[in-house]
Amino acid sequence: MDVENLEEDGLSPGKVLIVRQGGRMPQMLEIGGVPVELIREEERLLDEFTLISGVSDLMKYSQAPTTNSSGKAIALLMEQDESRLRMTATEVRSAVKEVAKQVLRLYKQFAVGARMKRVAGDNGEIELRYFDRNDISSDDVVYDVSGEILESAASRRSTVIDLLNLGLLTDDDGKISAANKTKVLEMLGFGNWESARELDVLNQNRAKEENDRVREETIEPEEVDDDEIHIAEHSKAILGKEYEYTPEAKARLLDHIRLHKRRMALLKKIEQGAGAQ
Repeated sequence: MDVENLEEDGLSPGKVLIVRQGGRMPQMLEIGGVPVELIREEERLLDEFTLISGVSDLMKYSQAPTTNSSGKAIALLMEQDESRLRMTATEVRSAVKEVAKQVLRLYKQFAVGARMKRVAGDNGEIELRYFDRNDISSDDVVYDVSGEILESAASRRSTVIDLLNLGLLTDDDGKISAANKTKVLEMLGFGNWESARELDVLNQNRAKEENDRVREETIEPEEVDDDEIHIAEHSKAILGKEYEYTPEAKARLLDHIRLHKRRMALLKKIEQGAGAQ
């Protein structure tokens, strides 16, 4: 080839290469094969990644191993995978708690005036709350150590169905209360399914709002309130020691619970009288 021409003009796209008579036609360079040592190193690194991630071939490929297909062996492999993942999940939760601790410390130090915070409730309802640094104390910090990350939706539903079959969610009469029905639907994943228990959810939300309002004022039951649900939610607030340091609010809430019980007893008498007639 004309080497001088290549040195001057370079090898640009579409360039015509002049080959001298008797010369060799230009060809692509042969890359060659990958060395065996590199392939072995790649396989070893992949095995190390699998070991570090804490999962076995059963969880990685979602299929049972061909060497052993017995149910007990597969269950043992799944338990081993969960135990390995539990360590990783514990470290992740510890990191989240540490970040939350620093956030609370910063709020405690710099939240001098009232701040507004958007909070999502249990039912996905968005609320706005005002707070300052005096509202933040060690009593407001809750450590959640449940291993929900290892529980699938199918396993939770199976557990709820087993509890229902054992009768652990029913009262002494063998009936499921309205609050428990709503809770069961939420655990089964049908909390908002066709608004099946919409009234119960609304009554629970209203009772929780009353738990906050009773700190400042006296409230009276309304005709549309479900007394049973309201009594349950108000009793949770008192038994959960939310009003331990506010005896006045606790007394107002106890009076409110008594009014619900009186009205429920009165309605029961009226129903019994109507049935007797």
